[in-house]
Amino acid sequence: MGRSERVKIRGTRALITGGGGDIGLATARLLLAEGCRVVLVDRAIERAEALSREVGADRVLTIACDLADGAALEAALAPVFGAADAPDILVNNVGMSPKYLPSGERIRTWTMPLSAWNQVLATNLTAYFLCTKLALPRMIERRAGRIVSIASYAARTGGYQPACHYVASKAGVLGLTKSVAKEVGGHGITVNAINPRRIETQMTADVAAAVNAALIPSIPAGRLGLPEDIAKVVLFLVSDLADYLTGTAVEVNGGLYMGP
Repeated sequence: MGRSERVKIRGTRALITGGGGDIGLATARLLLAEGCRVVLVDRAIERAEALSREVGADRVLTIACDLADGAALEAALAPVFGAADAPDILVNNVGMSPKYLPSGERIRTWTMPLSAWNQVLATNLTAYFLCTKLALPRMIERRAGRIVSIASYAARTGGYQPACHYVASKAGVLGLTKSVAKEVGGHGITVNAINPRRIETQMTADVAAAVNAALIPSIPAGRLGLPEDIAKVVLFLVSDLADYLTGTAVEVNGGLYMGP
């Protein structure tokens, strides 16, 4: 069998939450290179707007939205997912991982305010559920769609730096992925997750550089991950190369975690 000249992306329009962050922007650039149009959604949207100016507003639409606010999310995104050109690719990528109280004290389970727990779960899990819920009707109607959610190595191991609210939210993403994959597999839709480890982003710069450097010797690949490392796996999962892959999580960690 001959080798195809080009990977085929299973969609023409993608919506990426956390679209103003490092992984969101890296993913957008790869999808744009494959001919997709993208919708970038984030609370801080300035970097996404810069990409839109660079490549054209007809190819990159930006939406400013606090995705932790469920009502605001539905008001902003329901029209997008209900449109004639509704996204056929959804990348759930928004995330937060606060590690310190306002006092500067490290967050522990016994010191964590309920408000902090609710904020992280709303951002890292409920927003994924709501976007998936909004995306599915049109995907089911078309009998085609790809959903990729960014979870975390922490969901497998309990984490290294993050607090329990982050770990719990990312474990929830894995459960959501499996459940939805079973529901919609018969409709031509695949649902998968990615478990990154320590990726060089603004989020992982919230600890001292020495903390990140100390991790490198334990990584077989010999370096921290880059946003592009995650974006490439997203590209694979939304392509024809992953047609028979659903309900699973791809470990992208340079070999740091090799468990079942």
